[in-house]
Amino acid sequence: MKKRIYSLVEIKSRELNGKILFSIQMANKGYSVVIGKKKSLYEYAKYFRKGIFFFKGMGPKNIKPMQELKKLGHKIVGSDEEGLVMNMAEIIPLRIDKACFKLVDYFFTVGNVQKRNTLKSYQNEYKKIISTGNPRFDLMKKPMRGLYNDSVKQIKKEYGKFIFFPSKFTMINAHKKVKDNFLKVIKQQETKTPNYKRCYKSDWDDQILIKKKLEKFFKYFPKKYPNIKILIKKHPTEKEEYWRDLVKKINCKNLIFVDDKYPTNAYLIAAEFSIGSNCHTSLESFFFEKPTINWRASKQDSYLTSKVIRAVSKELLDQKELENVCKDWFFRKKKFKNNLTISKKKLLSDNIENINNFSATIQKKYFDKIVLSNLNSYDKYSNKFSFYILEIIRKLKNVYYTIYKTDKNSAEFYKAKFDGLNLNEYKHLIKKFCKLMNLNFDDYLIKEIYPGCFNIEKK
Repeated sequence: MKKRIYSLVEIKSRELNGKILFSIQMANKGYSVVIGKKKSLYEYAKYFRKGIFFFKGMGPKNIKPMQELKKLGHKIVGSDEEGLVMNMAEIIPLRIDKACFKLVDYFFTVGNVQKRNTLKSYQNEYKKIISTGNPRFDLMKKPMRGLYNDSVKQIKKEYGKFIFFPSKFTMINAHKKVKDNFLKVIKQQETKTPNYKRCYKSDWDDQILIKKKLEKFFKYFPKKYPNIKILIKKHPTEKEEYWRDLVKKINCKNLIFVDDKYPTNAYLIAAEFSIGSNCHTSLESFFFEKPTINWRASKQDSYLTSKVIRAVSKELLDQKELENVCKDWFFRKKKFKNNLTISKKKLLSDNIENINNFSATIQKKYFDKIVLSNLNSYDKYSNKFSFYILEIIRKLKNVYYTIYKTDKNSAEFYKAKFDGLNLNEYKHLIKKFCKLMNLNFDDYLIKEIYPGCFNIEKK
């Protein structure tokens, strides 16, 4: 029987494609992989055959589910999805909780910088802390970029040439529940976690500064240059009302707020260049070989300023600089490039392990080492009749929580993070990846073993 891996997805638009690529790659290496919304995987863990749960976060909120999974006989590996930027040594104990760390067989870091900083908190754990990279960067490798070809064609057909602004107001424009949690930490007078308060405060202040700059820029630039089109796309966890209201207020046809019809990566590829602010999208744009600008909140580095994002971007500070770069590009045919020096290339490779390799290739070695106590266990109640009953129960629960337990703001927040996944969509994505990877789709067993839990393995 094939060894099983369970891969948790929290934010669909940002994580799903990377998790599907990982699933196919591990299936090709002899594994059975299940992906799904983390709530679904938690709910049916008691029925799953024994396997390895792959967590995307290691904060305190993961302690209880990890403990429950261990009691059920599962093993756990962990990572920190934000580990590329949020890896300062002094906040590692908060992001990688001590109790969680004890429960995992391995902790996978995005690069050696995060690994070294993690080892400062967990000394002598060299065998447990492994630098493997992140699958989101695997999506930027050839031929994986072809995943976005159809979307890129449609975007270019619809919008022509444009500048892309991917927003990152993940705190100041967050849904109420999330925003309140950030503010609670920031406003604490006395705290046992001063570095986390400093981290949140720094991010909050930077976002406020960038918001002011953007609003000032958008108020005059689109009117002054009506032939330069600007597309804005919000971060998956942001509210869209702010952006729709701003665009409506400015009322310029060349300033456009776009929805989630097409993925962010497709907009990055289709754009002339992108403009972010200490944002992962600058890295993704760079790996797609597209120029990117990092608009600094201020001249002085903040607590969260990322050296690696700075390395791959053209840095600008004020509106006039940005205006000149845009004029040069569109009217004077003077285009900038993000060429890396030797030192910047070293910085990049030190922060991201899987630049020249796939993260799953590195991780397989460590999944192979994990021993499951009952490898011959099986998926209980995994048949058509049981699936039908479980699906009815799930729908009834969703209705109950929608009516009695979930307020409107929370419902919008959860929907923005994960708006659903069905078997047809899952199969469609598998087919697209198989075509890109020159694999035969018919060589795989693909099914929904429990509601919202999607399995792939080789026949």
